[in-house]
Amino acid sequence: MYKVGVIGLGSIAEGYGKPEDPNSYCHVGGILSSDRVVLAAVADLQQDRLDNFRAKWGAHFPDTNYYPSHHAMLAAEALDIVAVCVRGPAHFEVTGDAIQASPRAIFLEKPPSMSLAEMDAMVAAARGRNIPITVSYSRHWSPHVLRLEELVKDGLIGEVRTVVGYVGGAFLSFASHGTDLICQFAGYCPKTVFAHGRGGGEAPDGYEPEPSVSGMLIEFETGVTGIHVGARGQAGAFYVDVSGSEGQVRAGMYTPPYAADKDGKEMDLSAHGTPANASVFTVAYRQIADHLDGGPLPACTSDDFIAVNEIGFAGIESMHSGQAVAIPNTHRTRRIFANG
Repeated sequence: MYKVGVIGLGSIAEGYGKPEDPNSYCHVGGILSSDRVVLAAVADLQQDRLDNFRAKWGAHFPDTNYYPSHHAMLAAEALDIVAVCVRGPAHFEVTGDAIQASPRAIFLEKPPSMSLAEMDAMVAAARGRNIPITVSYSRHWSPHVLRLEELVKDGLIGEVRTVVGYVGGAFLSFASHGTDLICQFAGYCPKTVFAHGRGGGEAPDGYEPEPSVSGMLIEFETGVTGIHVGARGQAGAFYVDVSGSEGQVRAGMYTPPYAADKDGKEMDLSAHGTPANASVFTVAYRQIADHLDGGPLPACTSDDFIAVNEIGFAGIESMHSGQAVAIPNTHRTRRIFANG
């Protein structure tokens, strides 16, 4: 069992889930259902969050240690995996501290960074210590989405031509789930991005406000076209329509899996194996553990999350410039207050 330490006890760490839910949508719920990892420690600056966690989850994690800061936890524990679940503006500093502690892997909540320069420095530091960083574009790990991804790669609908994603919200903090879903079926090799966006609230000094996606066109090196419908579609739907030369697929965490041949006749996906449901975090931690056992990198790791983050920042750049933006972006110091 690999030891996990969770930094930050907010909604995605524990608040969105319940101990009694076998498919709990939060880090500690996924860990509770896992046979590969164990929760060794948690840390939060707010004592009331530590107290609330103990009251809600403590009986299920009797051997977990509690710390008043991530510095204290990282100094005291020999952790295999560090989960960084603080708010976005603190990701760079806290992840940097985690890298210095040399765990075997880091599981970082999105958005990974407030600028591409931060991402570059973070990735370089982690690679210098051979620490993979997996970013939590969590809908990626829905079991039936992963199965459809496998089937599409195996040629279920022929050659993929277009992937249309449906999720609104801010480019980096929320809509990035949709961007990752598009890449999951189109490939993590974006070439150019052209986007429209809107708004953005207030931001502290040194940051720009984070705008929301109205629409985004992504061209991939594979020749696939990605269309991020954004606010003009079904915001919050978290699914993609994948069109290929021999049919189409619809995949998403909250959407029943669907496939049709090129004549529009629905395929019987049960003949291809329907995986049991599971917490997406249980699946993600299993992939991380499998990698630590010598297996492949988990999804949403290294070059994969870099591609998604590049698309988000390119979309913001395109929105401001009115021009298509080539990837990798040349403007890497733009700082966005992405507080997801």
